Amino acid sequence: MQKITARQIVLLGMIYVINTTALNVPNQLVSRAHQHAFISFLVSGALILVLLYMLTRSSLRFPGQNLFESLISRFPALGRVLVVLYMLFFFMILVRDIRIVSDFTNVVLLPITPLLITALCVTATVIYIARGGARTVLGITELYGPIIIIVFALMPVIALRDFNFGLMRPLLHVDWGRVTEGSWISVAYIGQMLILPFIFSGKDFRFKYGFYATLLVVGMLAAAVIMDILLLGVEITERMMYPTYELVRQLRITDFLDRFDLIVVALWYPGMLLNLAISLYIICYGLKLVIPPVSGKMMAAPIGLLAYSCAFWFYSNSIELFNFNEVWTLIALFFILVLPILIFLVHHPAKNVKRREHGGDVSLEKGARK
Repeated sequence: MQKITARQIVLLGMIYVINTTALNVPNQLVSRAHQHAFISFLVSGALILVLLYMLTRSSLRFPGQNLFESLISRFPALGRVLVVLYMLFFFMILVRDIRIVSDFTNVVLLPITPLLITALCVTATVIYIARGGARTVLGITELYGPIIIIVFALMPVIALRDFNFGLMRPLLHVDWGRVTEGSWISVAYIGQMLILPFIFSGKDFRFKYGFYATLLVVGMLAAAVIMDILLLGVEITERMMYPTYELVRQLRITDFLDRFDLIVVALWYPGMLLNLAISLYIICYGLKLVIPPVSGKMMAAPIGLLAYSCAFWFYSNSIELFNFNEVWTLIALFFILVLPILIFLVHHPAKNVKRREHGGDVSLEKGARK
């Protein structure tokens, strides 16, 4: 594989978080924190940065390996258990995201097409991308990552004349209890940023890359929620299923280009498929580490089809999917809070400098102890 660059890491972290979060979370945040919903993203981002720093420090124990590899190398049994647990975590994310994309496509773009057919087409595309491996995933990331950033940067410029700043009042009277409720919903989504040290080695990944990616995500999501409120208002935003899409629909550039939303969706949709492909790739990669004889590439189709089936088995409708966000945070905190702290406690970098020079050879580490 080609050399991994800092830009690829930052863009992959940004894409993996922002697509589903911007689609599935804003209305629930606004319904809780009202005009201060953007603060919920800031609180969640701050917590995730602390946990990301802990995982980054843990990855420095064996700089030549990512966390998945180093955990298995140092703790063959416990390490495999942790990898399997994270595989289940990312599998649940994959199932949830397949249902989110399928429902959005069925409601907004293809209302006549049966939902099962829409989801199957989405899953097939994701399987094809994941089978291409890390090279394909990073290549698409470099293409669509900057496009998503440019789209989010242009939206406030285009919609500025239609903003009603009175809808943000009272701005300085913050109900921190409601902001905390909003953070409870958003932290599970922002926590997907912790994927970076698990798939990139300590030589390639630095905490500042995760910091930049989190800063981008939190800034773009906070800006999107603020624009929702300034353009639609709190009452309308909290009652809409996809307020960010409705925000895009309100954008007008010229008299003849009044369907700007079609252009934005056309640019955003491949990024959403990439989001699903990243989850599927991580699951296949983890399976390859746990069971080396298994081909991760060949397992992409069975795992993808299993996730497709579970997307309709776990969620019977869109309302259940949205309501599950409250419970989902309780589950996700085990993977984005408890396990990272545990990994840091048992896998933090050794104080002996010689242990940092071997790049992941456990036998050398044991020799250094003697």
